[in-house]
Amino acid sequence: MILKPRQFFAVVMLPFVLYSCATVKPLAPANTGVDIPKLVQPVSNLEVPVFVDLKNYFVQAENSVPTKYSDNQQPCEGLRYNYVFTRTPFTITGGSNNTVNLKFVGSYGFSASYCAKCSTLLGSGAQCIVPTVSAQCGWDGETPRRMEIAYKSTINVMPDYHLRSKTVLYPTPKPLDRCNVFMGNIDVTDRLIEYINQPLNDLGKQVDAKIAAYNIRPMVEELWKNIATEMKVGDVGYVSINPQSVRLSSFNLNGSLLNFSVGLSATPVVTTVSNPQPVKPLPNLSTYTPANGFNVYLDLLENYDHLSKMVNEQVVGQKMDVAGKEFVVTNTKVWGVGKQIAMQIDFTGYSTGTIYLVGTPTYDPATHIISFPDLSFDLQTKAWMLKAAKWMFTGKITNTIRERAFYNLTQFITDSKKRLQKELSRDLGNNIRSEVTIKDLDIQAIYPTSEKLIIRTLSDGQLKVKVAM
Repeated sequence: MILKPRQFFAVVMLPFVLYSCATVKPLAPANTGVDIPKLVQPVSNLEVPVFVDLKNYFVQAENSVPTKYSDNQQPCEGLRYNYVFTRTPFTITGGSNNTVNLKFVGSYGFSASYCAKCSTLLGSGAQCIVPTVSAQCGWDGETPRRMEIAYKSTINVMPDYHLRSKTVLYPTPKPLDRCNVFMGNIDVTDRLIEYINQPLNDLGKQVDAKIAAYNIRPMVEELWKNIATEMKVGDVGYVSINPQSVRLSSFNLNGSLLNFSVGLSATPVVTTVSNPQPVKPLPNLSTYTPANGFNVYLDLLENYDHLSKMVNEQVVGQKMDVAGKEFVVTNTKVWGVGKQIAMQIDFTGYSTGTIYLVGTPTYDPATHIISFPDLSFDLQTKAWMLKAAKWMFTGKITNTIRERAFYNLTQFITDSKKRLQKELSRDLGNNIRSEVTIKDLDIQAIYPTSEKLIIRTLSDGQLKVKVAM
């Protein structure tokens, strides 16, 4: 059969008409892969509050010396006396900057007499040859008088992690109910204070001996070991704090509870696979400087399905008039190709099919938005358009999608901070617990991979490890 020219033209053009109106789909962009720079962590300073109850040490010191002192001196000439002094247990009134204040109330009473002149008489011993003056206070049934005794104990830590204290009477013992008894030029109460100074100083020395027996090295070593042990942190990976040096702050006291801070300098390491390292030996103490928190780079992963869903919510249903022909977005899908993301656009309208766009993710720290300002047609899509759908090769499609295809990371950052705080705050064993506060989570870089979007963040916060001994 011989076709007429008009019929021949129709047969020749039919495939092109069908091709342009049928479902079309160019080849998808291929993933070229990209090297992601390794994390290089800055030095972080961590503050570890430690609480130690010293009550037992003060009790041991008190139990090692008497609670009652008495003496009896009866010289012929001068002051003769009997006294009794009874003390109560310590009360700890607190202190700061390595100083502890101890206090108790003592009860005292005495009887005294005074002979101005003694002489040895023939055939007898020395005898008082003038009338004696006698008095008593808080004695022989009288209500004992009270005296306040206070100590100041300065505590320091030695390079070998032992505590050293210097405990002295301070201020001078103070009578609360003073016995105003004077014999000659002697204030009997002041003389009594001189007599009891020695046993009271002995009590201070016992406090020093007991505190010196306390070695905080085992506690710091246990803390060092727990801090240095690798931790699994959700889907972030494995975190090793990697402590490098240790230092101790000054001491403060609340009741009998001694509190101070162990400062650690560390270079935290984050890995995607477990890679535990041997724990370094505990080093000597270095000079204390207050910690300013930690800074840790973390790679957080975002699923492309979530990103695709977010883009779909903003792009699907968009209708465009492109060169007089309708173009309607029906679905999108996002994944990574090299340093860029690829965006699959399914469409209908004048034609039905799929095109592909590629763009570089750009992050705005002020708005927390990822956008793709260079979003454009993929090379395969361009080649197909030029051959079969030149009408689509305009900026109308790319401009519209570029304006709407963005991803707000505000909720992602908020959720990530909460998740990191929860997963890093944990019981480390042996009465040691970490408490992490993430102040800021700054996005430093974004790396598209074929499977997930890697969001590199810099976390700024505080890590406190509470230790109760």
